Amino acid sequence: IADGIGLLSPKGRLAIITFHSGEDRIVKNLFRQYARGCVCPPELPICRCGEKEIVKIITKKALEATEEEILDNPRSRSAKLRVVEKL
Repeated sequence: IADGIGLLSPKGRLAIITFHSGEDRIVKNLFRQYARGCVCPPELPICRCGEKEIVKIITKKALEATEEEILDNPRSRSAKLRVVEKL
């Protein structure tokens, strides 16, 4: 995922499809990590940590297959799609 984000141009989007809850948790946590900005306490007037947002999360909740898609393709039942956009 880190390499994929690194290869993106600004405004480029990265979409990840997961099929297991463990995979989805990893992707969700990595996306949140890259989307997090400064972690300094709000009392500090100037950022000292140097952290910057790298991506913006496009899908707040994972997209799942519709009932129609599941009827056409039963394997899609467990699939979840998450998308981020590079800043």
